[in-house]
Amino acid sequence: MISNIDSYFFSLDIEEYDNNNQDLIQNLELAKNEAKENKLEEHTIELASKKFIILPNGARFHAFILHNDSMELKFAQGRSKSESNYPVAVRIKSLKLWEKGFEAAYDETIETIKQIVKGDIIAEKISRADMCCHTDTLGDININDWRGTFRKLELHYFNRSINGLTFGTFEDKNTMCRVYDKSLEIKSSNKLWFRSIWIKAGLDPDKVWNVEYQIGRTYFKERNIETTYDFIIQMRGIWENLTTQFVSYIDRIDTNISRCPLKTCWNDIHNAFNKYYKQYPIKRVKQLNKRAEALIPLFVGVMTSYGACKNNITVDQVLDDFKEDLKVYLKEKKDNIPIEQIILDKIDFMYS
Repeated sequence: MISNIDSYFFSLDIEEYDNNNQDLIQNLELAKNEAKENKLEEHTIELASKKFIILPNGARFHAFILHNDSMELKFAQGRSKSESNYPVAVRIKSLKLWEKGFEAAYDETIETIKQIVKGDIIAEKISRADMCCHTDTLGDININDWRGTFRKLELHYFNRSINGLTFGTFEDKNTMCRVYDKSLEIKSSNKLWFRSIWIKAGLDPDKVWNVEYQIGRTYFKERNIETTYDFIIQMRGIWENLTTQFVSYIDRIDTNISRCPLKTCWNDIHNAFNKYYKQYPIKRVKQLNKRAEALIPLFVGVMTSYGACKNNITVDQVLDDFKEDLKVYLKEKKDNIPIEQIILDKIDFMYS
């Protein structure tokens, strides 16, 4: 059994992107125009001593799309006025991730981008990660032994046998799971280089299945996971949560499926990311609730001192006096902003 990230998408904000990268944008514009003139031929451009194919079309927010076997890079014509749209978007492809390992592949990709783009990287945002585990112990699939919070199950067949299952939809919860015959899939995708990886890992190359969870931007944002470092810290917890809550494979030994244990093969899959630090992702609402609870002792200390100064000992009277004094304080301030607006601004900042 081996685990990895099979595809990884993220974007980067660059300091003074427009001012620092005029030469790069001009070169990309020329190369893209050449690609437009003859769409039947591949047009290449060399950046950071690496060859890329440049496409004749762009994408939303990014005018230029380049790719090779290792990565796909998208560059904006200029920095968007929207703070959330970063000018550089990156996809690290499967070949590089399996060849180097996730962290080394990420580090090398960042170094390549630093050689191409002028200006410091000032922010990063994960868009999508495909977490996966390759195993040869799943055996024959029983469609009645799956449990989880997924709403939709789609079956795939080859020669009248199940060769794949898709749980959920990416549009629904920004999370989906695919379980499929990887040994069969590499024959059609021409990724036969996987066989040597499997043999080295002690897997039977003709019986390998892939368990893959695709998670997107909404999932990460809800859990306050922004950077690759955030993701690495919480990777094990994310995987263990997904393999028990979203989709799991169980021994159906009880009529109440919530009491059924994981199959032995799935328990091994559940532990596939054990080499990483164990920290479970917490949704942002829960994080903020915990932060609010942590402020209670401070609030109690301030309000008891305030009540003593006012010579009031009842909670209701202390709070009533505080509200009146707060109104006077806000009215006397030069900006005179209502307390409701101040709280709304705080909420917008915390949940943005």
